[in-house]
Amino acid sequence: MMKAVAVLIGAGAVLGSSPAMAKTLDSYATGAHAWSYGSNTSVGLSDTIADGDSVYVNYFRTSSVSDMKTLHNKSGNGTTVYSPAGTAVTKIQACLSLDFETDSCDSWRS
Repeated sequence: MMKAVAVLIGAGAVLGSSPAMAKTLDSYATGAHAWSYGSNTSVGLSDTIADGDSVYVNYFRTSSVSDMKTLHNKSGNGTTVYSPAGTAVTKIQACLSLDFETDSCDSWRS
């Protein structure tokens, strides 16, 4: 009986703590802030500077570790866009899209 109770308590601790254990991801580039919080099922992206350049975030999910996804925000300063929910987001990289030079991107965050 004691073993059964211990197993149930241990299983409850693991199952109950899973969402809280999801890692928070933040990535910043000039004019861009990207994040995935809590259960990490979607990515948020804000344009933070009125410079006329759009921003984007590259990201990976657990279901597609070799398939990079990209979310663009072309709506301008002070706007935020969100990806559709899906499997857990594992890596993100915020970027500033530049017209006549190489885009400015943060390091990958995981």
